[in-house]
Amino acid sequence: MSLPRPEELLPHRDRFLLLDRLLRLDADGAEAIGHFDPEDVHGHFPGNPIVPGVLLLEGLAQTLACLDLLRRGPEAGTPMLVGFDRVRFRAPVIPPAQVHYRVTVKEERFGMLQASGEVRHEERRVCTALILGTVAAARP
Repeated sequence: MSLPRPEELLPHRDRFLLLDRLLRLDADGAEAIGHFDPEDVHGHFPGNPIVPGVLLLEGLAQTLACLDLLRRGPEAGTPMLVGFDRVRFRAPVIPPAQVHYRVTVKEERFGMLQASGEVRHEERRVCTALILGTVAAARP
């Protein structure tokens, strides 16, 4: 199966699109892996750049949004982040860097997906979180 480009699914553009491509989507739609190369991210702290953690979390949310839209169909509406829980940053990501996002759906209730998320850099887990997202119905 050929996977769509994130910009074909998400409304995010330019600096706000933090997902370059989808690498894998399980056939049952329970897990997705995405890739991001923050080449133009200069990071926090002059002389000691670190990719901001909020960007890593947004990348996880966008990966979950793509998964949700592929499950429901892009015409379902606009993907929305509902929240994060149990966020842990385990190691800094120094640009230039490539990261992989993995989201695994744990539960679906009331139209919302709860997923575990993981960010990996150089085969190392650098961030974990629980993510809650949904798709807001398209307006007529």
